Amino acid sequence: MPALNATVELQLAVWGMREVEAASPHTLRAIVHSGGAVFGALAGERLVGFCFGFAAPRAGELWLWSHMAAVHPAFQGRGIGYRLKQAQRAWALAAGYRWMAWTFDPLQAGNANFNFNRLGVTARIYSANHYGDMQDGLNAGLASDRLEAQWRLDIPPPDPAPGQVEGGADPVFKPADLAKLVYVDAAGELRRKQPEVIGEALYGIEIPTNITELKRRDIERAKHWQLHLREAMIELLAKGYVVSGFIRAGDKGCYILSPAD
Repeated sequence: MPALNATVELQLAVWGMREVEAASPHTLRAIVHSGGAVFGALAGERLVGFCFGFAAPRAGELWLWSHMAAVHPAFQGRGIGYRLKQAQRAWALAAGYRWMAWTFDPLQAGNANFNFNRLGVTARIYSANHYGDMQDGLNAGLASDRLEAQWRLDIPPPDPAPGQVEGGADPVFKPADLAKLVYVDAAGELRRKQPEVIGEALYGIEIPTNITELKRRDIERAKHWQLHLREAMIELLAKGYVVSGFIRAGDKGCYILSPAD
C-alpha cells in the first residue's frame, strides 16, 4: 500500500488537481485485486511515474483500459513514460489482451506525438466534453474533449530514434499531400475549411504545440481552436476516416487522417 499511497502526491504534481479528484489508493488496490494492474517507476525510493489499467469489454472481446498514466514533471523527457507503457503492454499481452485504449486531450501536442509516433496508436473516437467541467491545472479553461487512442498490442510499436524514446523524430511529409481542414494561414489567422465533399486520401488538422501557453495568452483563440478541431475531427471520423498519425514542426502540430481499412 505505501507505493499506492504515493500515487496521490504524484497525481497532484502532474495535473495540479485537488486531492479529492485523484484516484485513491483504495481504488487502485481494488483494480489490482480484481485482475487489473498498476505499474510504478522509481527513482531510488521515490515514485516518479505510474500507470494503471483494467478490463473493458469492446466488440466482443476484453480490452485493457489504461485510465491514467503520469510522470512527475521533474522526471519527464527521460523515457520513463515509454518504459511504463511497454511494461503495461508486456503484461497485457501475457494476460491475453490484444488491444489497449485510453483517452487524451487532443490539444496536447506532446501526448499526441508520444501516442502516435512512439507507440503507434490510431484513433477512431472523439468525445466532446468527455469528463464535463474540470478545474485542475492542465484542463481548466476548456471543455474536456478527448480523443481515444487505440493500441494494437500484438504488433510491434515503432522503433524509437536513438536517445529519443519519448520525443522521437517527426515523420517526413509534404504539406501539399494534406487537405487541411483546420490550419493557421500565412497571416496567422486560424482557419476552418468545410469542403462540400469529403473524399481526399489524406486530411490534416492543425493544433498548437503549446496549448497551455495559448490558454494563458489568448483563451478565446484556444476555445475557437478546440471547437474547430472538434467539428473537423467528428466530421471526418463519421465519414469513415481514422486518425492515423501526427506530425510536429516548429510551433505547429498536425493530425493526419486517412480512410479506415
